[in-house]
Amino acid sequence: MAKQILYLKPVAPDYQLRRGAVKTESTLSVQRQAQAIFDTSTNDSAGVANTAVGAHGLGVYLPVGAIIKQAYIQVKTAFTSVDSTATLGFQAATTNDLYAATAVSGAPGSTGFKAGVPDGTVTHMISLSAEQQLIANVAVEALTAGKAIIVVEYTLGL
Repeated sequence: MAKQILYLKPVAPDYQLRRGAVKTESTLSVQRQAQAIFDTSTNDSAGVANTAVGAHGLGVYLPVGAIIKQAYIQVKTAFTSVDSTATLGFQAATTNDLYAATAVSGAPGSTGFKAGVPDGTVTHMISLSAEQQLIANVAVEALTAGKAIIVVEYTLGL
């Protein structure tokens, strides 16, 4: 009797199981993390000043099939604007889906960790059908100062 060998797409050897002559992929998934820095003293991925009102690409991309489980920001330098009315939000797939737009007079105006919209519960997970760049959205008025790290925890779906 000839040995049966199934041909599978290549995966890391650590995530393959061998049973006799038949090789199968395990269903284990690796938790991944993407981090981006939004700093008002620099420019975005298109060369525009991060202080300006608008969408600012952060130069960090999430792959097709990413399932975002959790997001949070760590404000390193409090965000400010002339009248304290500027808002700041972060997105992956749709406007402010990672961190809801919030006035700098609120949470972004103080240092520390801030919870994002995806919080680890199934109802708030985000599935990406295309590669997406992390984006910071500044609205209402220009920022005068601020720096934050956005952290996105995700896994790859099938």
